[in-house]
Amino acid sequence: MDTTTTVLVDKPGANTQYAHNNGRLWFTRLCGLTTTDLTDAGVLPRIAGVALIQADGHRYEGADLVMQSVVESQSALTCQWRVGASGLRLTSEWYSDSATGIVSRRDTIENTSSSAVTLTRCLARVALSRGHYECYTQRSRWSHENQGGWQPLIQGMYMRHSWGRTTEDATPYLAIRALHADHGLALHILPRGNWTIRVNPVAEGGETSCPVIELGLADENLHRILQPGEAFVLPEILLQPLPQGEPHLGAPALHRYLLAHYFADAKPAAPIVYNTWFEQFDILELSRLRAQLAAAREVGCEVFVIDAGWYGAGGPNWFAQAGDWREKTIAAFYGRMADFAAEVRAAGLGFGIWMEPERFGPEAPIRTEHPEWFVSAGTSARIDLTQPAAYEYLRSEIVRLVETYDLAWMKLDFNFTLDADDSGAELADYTSAWYRMLDNIRATHPRTFFEGCASGAMRGDLATLSHVDGHFLSDTVNPTDVIRISQGAWLRLPPGRLTRWAVLRSAGQALPRYTLSIADSPATIITPQGALWEPSETIEPAFALLATMPGMLGFSGDLASLPTVVLAVLRDHIAFYKEWRSFITSSVAHLLTPPELLTSRTGWVGMQMQSSQDTTSLVFVYRLGVTSGAPRWKLRDLNPAGSYEVRHGLDTNAASVVLSGAELMTLGVDAGIPTASGTRNSAATVLVVKPVA
Repeated sequence: MDTTTTVLVDKPGANTQYAHNNGRLWFTRLCGLTTTDLTDAGVLPRIAGVALIQADGHRYEGADLVMQSVVESQSALTCQWRVGASGLRLTSEWYSDSATGIVSRRDTIENTSSSAVTLTRCLARVALSRGHYECYTQRSRWSHENQGGWQPLIQGMYMRHSWGRTTEDATPYLAIRALHADHGLALHILPRGNWTIRVNPVAEGGETSCPVIELGLADENLHRILQPGEAFVLPEILLQPLPQGEPHLGAPALHRYLLAHYFADAKPAAPIVYNTWFEQFDILELSRLRAQLAAAREVGCEVFVIDAGWYGAGGPNWFAQAGDWREKTIAAFYGRMADFAAEVRAAGLGFGIWMEPERFGPEAPIRTEHPEWFVSAGTSARIDLTQPAAYEYLRSEIVRLVETYDLAWMKLDFNFTLDADDSGAELADYTSAWYRMLDNIRATHPRTFFEGCASGAMRGDLATLSHVDGHFLSDTVNPTDVIRISQGAWLRLPPGRLTRWAVLRSAGQALPRYTLSIADSPATIITPQGALWEPSETIEPAFALLATMPGMLGFSGDLASLPTVVLAVLRDHIAFYKEWRSFITSSVAHLLTPPELLTSRTGWVGMQMQSSQDTTSLVFVYRLGVTSGAPRWKLRDLNPAGSYEVRHGLDTNAASVVLSGAELMTLGVDAGIPTASGTRNSAATVLVVKPVA
């Protein structure tokens, strides 16, 4: 039988095509990269095939996967394979997006036999053609998320994360390119439980090797029993072309794809939130909260959220009390938080609270009442959401809090590791139940904004983000950290769906300004250097606000301590953000400067947030520290023949200019930030770029 080749994506630099012959199917190109020629008789089994499966002690790959059916359409492909003699059937669905070149792969494995089968591995496989390659991966730790870099593919690479915390240690993302090539490939896992990525350069005596990528559901502890007729859904995988082999150049197309396919029905924007955490952390004093409420209202905040410290009727330790969602009666609101919620609503703001639904501390009474619901009995225990009674208990507790306090916002945190999954499912069944619960609660309570958090972003993956209304960027609220962490996050996630805080506090007139006495010096404004107030650093409020603005804007800290002149700065920036927030939430982002690590504390950073519908743009420019050589900012994806009005978004006295799209893309624009200053403080601005009719 002759080989038939079919094009799934016909796009320069992103073309994807596959071939089938004599009951076999393989991809010949993926997002512009050539793959190993599987028609070569010398191809090894550990390179061949689209998957690697192990079941009941047997390994299946290559010719062990026997084609049963192929259904083809213009932009989709569905294949079914019989997996050797295992009784399993693998169904793989491929969908292409011609506008972006991105390809989605969704696999399901089904037991078609009359007896149970134990699955111990089921990984998608990609084998690229021989050559010298390098890989881009991201290390991710608490308050140091999304820190990426390239490394040559010399030996095999293995990536995984901490159990259940899908972006702790590493993120489910791999970029790969051949040395000196002008294009590359990125692979994204949308985790459904634990995940893994392996890259093995297979040489077999040749001078160069074939990179073999195997990725998907983790297999370290996998022993999932499939009953007769049972189907098991595996994590979706996205394959993304990278122009010039650069991850940051592929970000806008990824954002455009994600907004259309995962967030089309999401909330169009988030209300501006004030969260109490950086006021006094878990210490809640009613007089101070009322002062913060008044300040938050004055500057334009729309929701007031009480963070950890309000709950736990049995004692003072908020961490140990997680899972006991009764109000404190000996501290905080003394059992009358509903009265304060009414004060918040009377002030014109919505009321919200923090909750950590998945973690049950040692002092949570439910652990004693229903020990059979809990998988582990460590310091913090995990509830088994695969048990219907346990699932319904947790769902009803979340709903009870939403309805009791008429919540406009609920922050859902996740401050522990779920531990090994003794059920053998690598947390896939647990995660599916958790996603189902989130979807159910959001559908029945559409007025409430559900914010994801996991010690910041220790579960900041694309699948989780698609089941909440927004996800916290990081527990570090230092503005420079926020900028650097955002750069890495935007390689994987749409920028407008990430929540972040500007955190400010006045230190009073404790520091004299040069040439001024303490009595004549303005108040010193500080912000944390990380996730705590110690140490702190002085900050220009406008810089902190503009660092936080390209996302879902929020606030914490001591707003009531800020002097009138600073509150006016907050009001102006919040008013500007409200004008543009729907735009920001639905925007795609061009990283005008490549991502850099948190350790890089100086330099220039440019971010162009662009409408997903037209070429209107907001351009955020940051000067970090004392930096020389202010660049002209060359914008992207404008209409070269069109004209654009360019103005400073927050400087109403600055004159606008009209430039052609060609000028803006080739000659660039000056952001107007000076390179030298009498202060070492960083600086920022935002430009509004609008097409002229």
